[in-house]
Amino acid sequence: MGTAVILAAASRPLAAADVGAIAMASGALQQCLGISPRTGTLDRSAGSPAACRQLPDADLYDQAGVRYKANDAVGAARLLTSAAQAGHPLAQVRLAMMYEAGQGVSRDKRAAFQWYARAAAQGEPASQAELGGYYEEADGVAENWDLAAALYRASAMQGWMKGQFAYGRAFEFGIGVPQNRSQAVSWFRKAGAQGHAQAAYYARWLADATNNIGFRSDAEHDLVIAGKLRFALGAADPTGITFHRSAERTTWLRQLAGRVNASETMTFWQIRRDEFDSCMRRGGQNCREPGPKPQ
Repeated sequence: MGTAVILAAASRPLAAADVGAIAMASGALQQCLGISPRTGTLDRSAGSPAACRQLPDADLYDQAGVRYKANDAVGAARLLTSAAQAGHPLAQVRLAMMYEAGQGVSRDKRAAFQWYARAAAQGEPASQAELGGYYEEADGVAENWDLAAALYRASAMQGWMKGQFAYGRAFEFGIGVPQNRSQAVSWFRKAGAQGHAQAAYYARWLADATNNIGFRSDAEHDLVIAGKLRFALGAADPTGITFHRSAERTTWLRQLAGRVNASETMTFWQIRRDEFDSCMRRGGQNCREPGPKPQ
């Protein structure tokens, strides 16, 4: 999927052809990064320096690294810009990160997004994971969870640890893919095996079917928990549901909160009812009736 197509797809649902068309790294980039298409792994120690030298304006990219290590962020950004404009995918990613952080350039999320998109269109996996986050969070672009999940998948399938974590989250919450706890655990384990501590934790947590899947954000948490000590939440997985946008998941969460409220209201009523019945059996004089049974 080229840069223009990635940008255009932000405003419409993705077709199956779009998902399959998202580029995977090939040729010199694949060899440079140490991506093994057969196993879906990325091992930088197995990368080929000779292949890295074949990327456009590799000399400028290397010089930018020297400038950056010498604390010359401005000089590094200038060199990265030249290499990125020439089509060097790793330069494009680094430049995007500098625009996000405001290092050596003015902070500019739109410029960062554009450079991530150009690198992602070449199949660079780190940029695909980052770009997916923009579409999931509607960070300066139209929200598109289908595209976010497709980008996470491309990154994950190439062995990028953060892409695997993001794809695991997609399955955990149904972000652009059918919610599936076992798939979430599988991808979290892959990321955890590469040293992603948070992914390893979630793999262990979700492997216990009695644990709930949690929430995407503080806003989701507050919507359901609402300052209460919830005990009726349970696993509450939206099993098999695909959410194409945050509004759909919010609707599901509101329904979940309603079910939890009803369950807890009934539980508290039953406790009061049991206390009343016990009081009456003992011949108590001040037994407090629990009121009508909740509907």
